[in-house]
Amino acid sequence: MQVTTRGEMVKLEDVERRIMELTESDPELKQFNDEWNQEYEIRKMLREAREEAGVSQKIVGMLSGLDYRAISRIETNTEVSPNLKTIIKYLNAIGYRMTFEKVEIV
Repeated sequence: MQVTTRGEMVKLEDVERRIMELTESDPELKQFNDEWNQEYEIRKMLREAREEAGVSQKIVGMLSGLDYRAISRIETNTEVSPNLKTIIKYLNAIGYRMTFEKVEIV
């Protein structure tokens, strides 16, 4: 896949490789990238769980007491981070519960 940046065509693979190079050399950037990727995966899992439950965003909003537009933002907007109470309401509305997994800290 190719994207255009500053008027030039760039391969997505090249962009991803450059991000990897930068994150390997900058610990703060690596932490930011890791956290962003985790947040992206959580949003993706929430959307997939809702879809698997066969429930629309509007229904989740009604069941959770949240505005359906808030549900959309939870699933897609990386500039807005929902608080824990909001995530719990969302999960309860679709019949899920959050669990944690211990991982090794490198």
